[in-house]
Amino acid sequence: MLYAGLDLHKKFSYVTVMDEQGKIVSQGKLPNDQDSITEYIESIGSELKELAMEAGPSWYWLYELLDSLDINVHLAHPKRVKAIASARVKTDKIDSTVLAHLLRTNLLPEAYIPDRETWLQKELLRHRAS
Repeated sequence: MLYAGLDLHKKFSYVTVMDEQGKIVSQGKLPNDQDSITEYIESIGSELKELAMEAGPSWYWLYELLDSLDINVHLAHPKRVKAIASARVKTDKIDSTVLAHLLRTNLLPEAYIPDRETWLQKELLRHRAS
């Protein structure tokens, strides 16, 4: 089985994929569009079933895309991921690697993922408030 850590940004994402022993299988920077991410996930193969990414303001679209690709997405709680939050050197490569390691070792502090109806209502309220 393969594990992935994804550091999501506005225009791109950085992905690290590792095996069960922690050996990095693939790393790379991807543009944030559906086709690029789908193509990358499919190139890894069917062994990739678990992916971790930090909760942020725009994780919903990626969660839905990965879910449709049959990937089990784990949403990391940003304040509880101490290994990333308190690091002196923060790069996308390091952040995605740490997320993959935490997922692989079952130490990832997860955030709540609401069901689709609830998160659509939250988005509507955010839109109205702004």
